[in-house]
Amino acid sequence: MAENGLEPDGKELELLALASRLADRRAELEDSIARGGMSRTVGGVVKINPCVAESRQTTAAIARVLTGIQMERSVKNPVKQRAAQTGWRSHNLSKAARYEADSGA
Repeated sequence: MAENGLEPDGKELELLALASRLADRRAELEDSIARGGMSRTVGGVVKINPCVAESRQTTAAIARVLTGIQMERSVKNPVKQRAAQTGWRSHNLSKAARYEADSGA
């Protein structure tokens, strides 16, 4: 952000803090996986450490959190852009529903 001359606002500071906590959690999960990624049951079935799935979910959560952070200078207000996109999404969904109803699909 600093390279682009941007400063995070209050919301972005919260998102960055959340992403940091999630990254710390993912590091803990990866350590757990490294200590014991797989195990075998008495019957010989290989079981994967549940931390593997949790780590993947945490990685996806970090990506979702970081999408809320503005990384480039824009002349458009991102809040207004999201509102407009939401309005158009609603419009297009209702238009598609009307088309399906009219065409008997």
